Amino acid sequence: MARILLAISLIALVSCGLKSQPEVETTTGTGIMGGTLVSEKAPLASGIVGIYDLQDNAICTGSLIAENFVLTAAHCVQTKPSKLKVVFGVDVDAAMATREPDVLQEVVRKVVDVKYHDSYKPEEHEEKQSDWGDIAIIKFAGTLPAGYKPVQMLADSNVLRRGTVVTVAGYGVSQVDVEPIDPKKVKNLDEALEYGEVMCDDNLKNCLKVDMSGDGVLRETKAPISSIQMSEVRLDESKGHGTCAGDSGGPAYIEQNGQYYLFGVTSRGSQLCDGVGVYTNAVYYKTWIAEVMQKMK
Repeated sequence: MARILLAISLIALVSCGLKSQPEVETTTGTGIMGGTLVSEKAPLASGIVGIYDLQDNAICTGSLIAENFVLTAAHCVQTKPSKLKVVFGVDVDAAMATREPDVLQEVVRKVVDVKYHDSYKPEEHEEKQSDWGDIAIIKFAGTLPAGYKPVQMLADSNVLRRGTVVTVAGYGVSQVDVEPIDPKKVKNLDEALEYGEVMCDDNLKNCLKVDMSGDGVLRETKAPISSIQMSEVRLDESKGHGTCAGDSGGPAYIEQNGQYYLFGVTSRGSQLCDGVGVYTNAVYYKTWIAEVMQKMK
């Protein structure tokens, strides 16, 4: 379970409480959650990278926004830059597992600096339902591999409307399996709850064992916008299509005239990845992004 510890423990999931009699379902899919694999030659693949945390052996996702800069979620960079790697390719696990120095040199880059928005304060999240400022910029050393290029940012978020179907992508979990469990039989229940291995109601009477799998490979899917806050956009992911642990920091795109435009950064969602998905509105932070990149150069 340590494989996706960072994404589960830091994704700051909403809709956390289970009902007194939880409805047990198994969520499955061939993609991100109900999506499809992204091929190496697909247009989306050229602007998406993996972010590997060596300290926690965990994955996040990011978007190339300039030659040496990646846009991601603030909760993905809460460790030393030296412990983070930017990984190019549709299979992060394969890239990090290679023992060939020339391959590593081609697909892995050292992170030299990170900055996240001042308004990102995890200690206040329980009281603050929206506008978390969950956005960050990573600077990495080296050049872009062949075929990679920065994504285009949406110029005006006013084009985002409730009901508009958008595209999300990431290296996160593609399958969630749950089953009822007696909390009295769980060894180290507090630890299991913290790691996301077990989820319970407020009274710790009704609990589910949770098994998440399928992360490490780039996938995409589509979901409709359900609401728009000041600096966040929420998607309806109740139909089995959306993001999950490991997709944090990844892109949300709107398509216009055959061109994908980045507008969102994956922030958080429902515990079992089957309800709401919350995305930081990157367009809202456009000035901040430009100013921070200038200072980091």
